[in-house]
Amino acid sequence: MTPPTSASSTSRSRIIIALVLAAVAIPLLVLGLIDPLEGGLALVGVVVLGVAVRLLSKVRVPRLAWISIIATVAVGALTIVLAVTARPQPAVGGTVASPVSGVILGLLWVYRLGVLSTLAGGVLYIVRLVGSLERNRR
Repeated sequence: MTPPTSASSTSRSRIIIALVLAAVAIPLLVLGLIDPLEGGLALVGVVVLGVAVRLLSKVRVPRLAWISIIATVAVGALTIVLAVTARPQPAVGGTVASPVSGVILGLLWVYRLGVLSTLAGGVLYIVRLVGSLERNRR
């Protein structure tokens, strides 16, 4: 067995650092389930960490991860805009309701499903990183 070259050990170190950053991103994804406002900020943090991991490791991000996080951030932004701009209307029985409250509720569930899909993509990315680390070891 030959000792590792400095290039391969540097590459290995970069992948290990990327793996640690990817592992830090997973709890942030779970925080994304809260709601589009606070959870959306967590998803922005995940995007920043994901870009750092990609640049360090040079391992391609799975489509499941990057497509679902872009779609989830877009749905979250739409939900926030609708919730802020909706004007409540007096309803029967003295309650106040918004004409788009059902749409907002539906978008919240689509947002949560998007976060779960992004979480699955993140786990798949960690598996790819570990596989890259194993290939680099040989």
